[in-house]
Amino acid sequence: MDITQLEYLKVIAETGSLTRAGERLHISQPAMSIMLKKIEEELGTELFDRGPNRIKLNAAGEAALIYINNILWNVEQMKKELRAQAMQEQTLALLFCDHGIQWYCIPRFPAAHPEIKVTSFLYQNEDEVKLLEHRTCDILISPGKIKDENVISIPFLKDRVFLSVPENSRYAELESISIRDIDEQSFLVPDFGGYLVQQLENIIRTKNPKIKMIKSDWIITQQLIQTTDMLSTSSVIAIEAGLRNDGPNRVLVPLSDPELKVTYHINYLRGSKRKAEKFRSWAKTVVEQHKQNEQ
Repeated sequence: MDITQLEYLKVIAETGSLTRAGERLHISQPAMSIMLKKIEEELGTELFDRGPNRIKLNAAGEAALIYINNILWNVEQMKKELRAQAMQEQTLALLFCDHGIQWYCIPRFPAAHPEIKVTSFLYQNEDEVKLLEHRTCDILISPGKIKDENVISIPFLKDRVFLSVPENSRYAELESISIRDIDEQSFLVPDFGGYLVQQLENIIRTKNPKIKMIKSDWIITQQLIQTTDMLSTSSVIAIEAGLRNDGPNRVLVPLSDPELKVTYHINYLRGSKRKAEKFRSWAKTVVEQHKQNEQ
């Protein structure tokens, strides 16, 4: 006996007629009669009292119908839950510690997997393990390895910050420089947060407070970089992501400050390994491509 047969039995009970049940189900009356006889033989009892042009549930049939309704309801609930689970598997919530790595991954990952609905947000200073445990996200990109037994943490892309200076600046000829060693002057800082911007601001405030930070939104900062001699910063990933174009009259000088170098890590709960697999696989390909480009 299968689910389809149970559904047919319910229709027979509702219509009170093999003929009308057959018409609703697009099955011939003889076929319906044969099917009903086989089910009654399997159950070892008749379920209907037969009469001229009519068939009616008997006591056994009434009891059977209760079970049939419960079974069919449970089957429908199972279908709904499985569909919801399948839809959930096709969504991915990502949290990033920095805009550079966020804007690098988005839209690259969605373009590689258009079947997945992706949401992405920036987090700052929150407890990373709690963000994962509270299901705020499926995957969290952090500035370092998360050390927790419930979290899988995998190295991703490396990034480092450059000082953006006019080509006539005395810093332009240097192989590298520290923020700590820059003379007093104005310094453009985009006012959108993120790990590397926070690191830069912290160094300036605590180690070189004579620098005057000029904070503006992203568009204005970009315009000021191309039209003034004020210093600013960029990064490897920001350049690769196409986020920065400082113009032909700018030089990028590596910053030696260790706080401005980072290896991003992909993090997810051990129980979310299956859901994270496509992003993890995509990220592995990206890392391999970067390694080939460095050779």
